[in-house]
Formats: sequence, structure tokens, C-alpha cells
Amino acid sequence: MEIFRFQTFSMVALYEPSPVLMEYLYDMKNAIHEGVMNAEELRIINGKIPSPIDLRKEIKPWFDSTYDYARHHINPVCRSSIAILRSFRKNRKKKKEPEVKKLSMRLDSELVKIVDSTIRITIKPGEYEYIPVNSSNKKWIYYSKYKISEVLITDNIVSISFSIPDKKTYGNSIIGADLNFNTIDLTTINPADNQITNVDTVHVKNIAKIQNSFSRRRQKLQKHVRNPAKRSRKLKQARGRQRKIIKDAMHKTSAKLVKDNPEASFVFEDLKGIRKSGDDKGKKFRTYLNRWPYYQFQKMVEYKSERKIVYINPRGTSSECPVCGGKLKHPRWKISRCTNCGQDYNRDRIASLAIALRGLDLCGEPFPVSASASWQSMKDEYLYIGHT
Repeated sequence: MEIFRFQTFSMVALYEPSPVLMEYLYDMKNAIHEGVMNAEELRIINGKIPSPIDLRKEIKPWFDSTYDYARHHINPVCRSSIAILRSFRKNRKKKKEPEVKKLSMRLDSELVKIVDSTIRITIKPGEYEYIPVNSSNKKWIYYSKYKISEVLITDNIVSISFSIPDKKTYGNSIIGADLNFNTIDLTTINPADNQITNVDTVHVKNIAKIQNSFSRRRQKLQKHVRNPAKRSRKLKQARGRQRKIIKDAMHKTSAKLVKDNPEASFVFEDLKGIRKSGDDKGKKFRTYLNRWPYYQFQKMVEYKSERKIVYINPRGTSSECPVCGGKLKHPRWKISRCTNCGQDYNRDRIASLAIALRGLDLCGEPFPVSASASWQSMKDEYLYIGHT
């Protein structure tokens, strides 16, 4: 089965902006500031942050009377204004109002075009600016065949995003992956004969260990370094080193996972909003939940794998038995006890089976696990074994 969708890939290049582009960037900075202020007024009046479309209706008369730029420029101005206001409302720190600091602008595809070895930007109707790119760059040679989705320009870089058709196919096996704090639990199913062929656990305690180590280090810095500027600098350095080490560890883990299963389609839970689900849990649980970069790891696997990656709704993967459909209870964190089967399953492994089955439902034909010949031979792999 062939999938046809689009993925976005970007390439970044340094450039020297012309006086016209610098004037444009300053004007757009002022326009975004005006958009943010108007959006805040609408928020106060209506009790919610407006959409970019609503903001566009509000500031279009002002924008058209103030600037003579091409009419499409107001769209990214409104999107940027709303994004800045949302970020401010979520993360503000003793600031009275949001600030627009950077000279940057995201341009829609209608405003940009590839002309030879340059990016042509429509500034005003019939007036263009050209940004040269390195046409010998391998990325440019490959990407420039496709449609531009967006261009980000600042006072020193240009980032070009391309929409590239993705024609990845499903693999000859389905691997359900349950991502946890210390492990990645995997269940492999062969769709051809509906057989469970492998159950495995990949330990990623090293990632949690690194996170905890840097957390303790930051606490010591906050406690013992009294100079505010020095403390801020040291904390920034620690966060930077932590990101690099964690990213390296995830690259190695994801690369090995894909290398060991080159013909498999991985199935992941769509974990959007997962951090909000931990609001009613303990502080320790929320801390681990916020530290583990689930989404980043999934995307690493996705771009490294030659096969289609499937995302499923995570609702119920830990509350409904994938074997008989019964209700799962959790007398202890690691135990999933089925009220119908009467079995105590390893919570993470049985969840990986549920994820694999949902992925199979999306890209193939579902099957009853209890009727599969492989279930009896693989059943013990899912049972919970207590520690003596």
C-alpha cells in the first residue's frame, strides 16, 4: 500500500541583506508589534486570544494605509503576532506586555519563487528582492525540485522550507512501540499471517540518568552561585550540554532501532498533550514526563526509517486488554490486571501489543489475538513477573 503525503524539510544559509530588505524587516517588526497590541485588546474584550483571521480583519485598514507592500504580507504578520501573544500569555515572567525583539519574517509561498540560483521575494507589486543561495549545495540540488512552503528571513540568515512528497510504503512487519521513562517496549507482528513474531524491551535508563544528573547540577548552581549574571550563564551552559548529550543518546538509540528493523513500520502513540495528562499525578511523575523528549525521539525514528511510520490514538491502550477486550486495572504501576483474562500482564509490554494492533488496524486487517497460534507461544513474554 502506497502513502502519498507531504513532509517539510528545511535548509539554512547565511546572506547579506540589502538596504531594501532591512527596511522591510524593520517595517514588519513594527507591523507585528502593532498586531500584538491589537490582538491583546481583542483578547481583553472577548476573553480569548483571537485567530490570525480575526486579527487580519482588525488591522488590515491600518496595514494598507501605512505600507504599500504586497497584500499577502499581512498574513504572516498576523500569524506571528498571535504566536508571540500566545507565548507571552503562557510564559511571561514579570513582563507587562509582549515584546517583538527580532528582525525576522516568515513569508508564504505566494511571496517567494526560485529563479535560477536565487530566492525571489515579492516586496511590493512588481518589485522584487533576490537572495542568492549556494546552488552546489547537495540539499539545494535535491530540494529545489519541489515546492517552497515557507521562507524565514532575518537580518543574517534565510531558512527555506520545502514540501516534499513522501511515498514511503508500509513495511513487511508492524512494530508497536510503547515509550516509557526507562524502557521502550516493542511488539512485532507479521501482517501476512497475523503472527506475533517478537517481543522485546530496549532499556533507555541512561537518558533518565543524564536528565537527573543535570537536574542536580542545576540545583547546586542555583544554590551556591550567588552572582546573578554568572549563575544565569552557568545554567545556560548546563542546559546546552544536557540537550547535546540527550540528543546524542537518542540518535544512537533510534539509529540502532531502525538498523535492527529496516523493513518494519513502527507504530507510535500520538502523544500530543501528554504533559497535560500528568497534572493530576505526583510531582515526580510530572517531572519525568516533562523531561523525556518523546516527540523528538519519534521524529528521529521517522526520518531515519525507510518505511511508513504510523501514529495512533493512545486513549485506552493501558485500560483495555488487547487480548480479550476486558477492563485492565493497575494494582501496581508495572502491573496490568485483566478482570476477564484473570492474568497479570507487564503493563508496558501489553501496551506495546495494544499499540501494534491499532497500527495493524490502520494499515492492514485487525485480528483476534486470543485466536492467533502465536499468542500461546508468546504469552509468557507479556506476563508480569514479580521480583523476589
